[in-house]
Amino acid sequence: MLELAPADMESSLKQGCLPSTRQDILNDIVKWGTEPSSGQNIFWLYGLAGSGKSTICITITRFFRDLGRLGSFIFFDCAFPERSHPSKVIRTLAYKLGMFDPRIGAAISLAIDNYPSVKDAPLRAQFTRLIIEPLASLPELETGGPILLAIDALDECGDPEDRKALMKVLGKESSRLPSYIRVLLISRPLEDIVTALQDKPHILAHNLDLSSNVGGRDIVAYIQHHLRDIQRRKLPQQPDWPGDEVIQELAEHSRGLFIWASTAVKFIETRFNPVNSLAIILRGEKSSKAQLALDQLYATSLAHADSWDDEDFIDQFRLVLAVILVLQNPLATSTLDRLTGLPKGQESVHAVSKLACVIADEPTLHLLHPSFADFLFSRERCNREIWYFDEAACHQHVAKICLRRLSDGGLKRNMCNLTLSVPLKDERIPDDVAAEPVDPGVPLRES
Repeated sequence: MLELAPADMESSLKQGCLPSTRQDILNDIVKWGTEPSSGQNIFWLYGLAGSGKSTICITITRFFRDLGRLGSFIFFDCAFPERSHPSKVIRTLAYKLGMFDPRIGAAISLAIDNYPSVKDAPLRAQFTRLIIEPLASLPELETGGPILLAIDALDECGDPEDRKALMKVLGKESSRLPSYIRVLLISRPLEDIVTALQDKPHILAHNLDLSSNVGGRDIVAYIQHHLRDIQRRKLPQQPDWPGDEVIQELAEHSRGLFIWASTAVKFIETRFNPVNSLAIILRGEKSSKAQLALDQLYATSLAHADSWDDEDFIDQFRLVLAVILVLQNPLATSTLDRLTGLPKGQESVHAVSKLACVIADEPTLHLLHPSFADFLFSRERCNREIWYFDEAACHQHVAKICLRRLSDGGLKRNMCNLTLSVPLKDERIPDDVAAEPVDPGVPLRES
């Protein structure tokens, strides 16, 4: 099964919904996933970035795991492109299904034996050989009840061109799955995903409505839970802080976005004075649109990060953020410091610590939500030149500093101090491989 080379995904640290929140949508998904099939074996939950889709997915997968019916859970993150490439999706689903039930594992292993090159086959062929045919060979599985396959953040699985073949499989070929297989898809409503999944008779589409009263109550519960925790830890002498009216007002500012509530709570928690931090947020205008509300909160967070007339801070902010925004893999702050050449006393942690409500630095540097990158990459949205980053220029900048690091002592002969068990013979690099013709009298030296 390991020959499938599945993506390595660890979900144990992800947070689910708070108790008693999101009950309506959770009940709808559980009902769909556990009752006899109505012919719609795909549940597509879509909504705006930051609307809480992933926490719903985590809660559902834990519910089905506790029932012993979670066949597979895959989630994507644009910060980890290697494990989030569409080419790995079917293989990873098959691997996790095989680990879930030894009967399925045996059937998939047999499929691999009969088709050794399946790992390199087109996605439709992978789907047929690794999932459809093995499941079809095991009719007894149907008596055990529904099996859930969950795929979260589908919109972060490559780009539209990369995932074109995958979307054809999920939108069309998924109708061939046995009725006891239920697939939960979570995504933003991007054009290519909508085109592939909408108006399909076997797909139940559900828009996560931000304007519902239920969603508003859940935001209130979320803010109330976290501010009470802040009060207990930081303001023990003010047991009534901040009060129900203030919590309600904060919830109204959020426009139904859980990422707004999460960022606001972190802004209040990570600054020195929670009372003043809360007042700063409440002074902001209430927006009628969800994205504008989030943009205003990001602008508020940045505005109060430091003094923006300090040229040294601006330089460090732009140097550090230019790398973090386009990281292919999260880095430790010490690694970022070596890449950027920041001197002692001006390490990246100084800038990052002032942006703790949008950037995490433990265990590695990463954005808390991709919407912050979207904000900084749009001149219109961030509306301030010192905050705006050109995405292409950031990628070019990171490429240059990586090359500079390699040329400045980063590369050397035998970097890992390896010792060969067998001495090399006098071998020469072929002329068609060497950068220039090799003198035939000069043997290849041992490293």
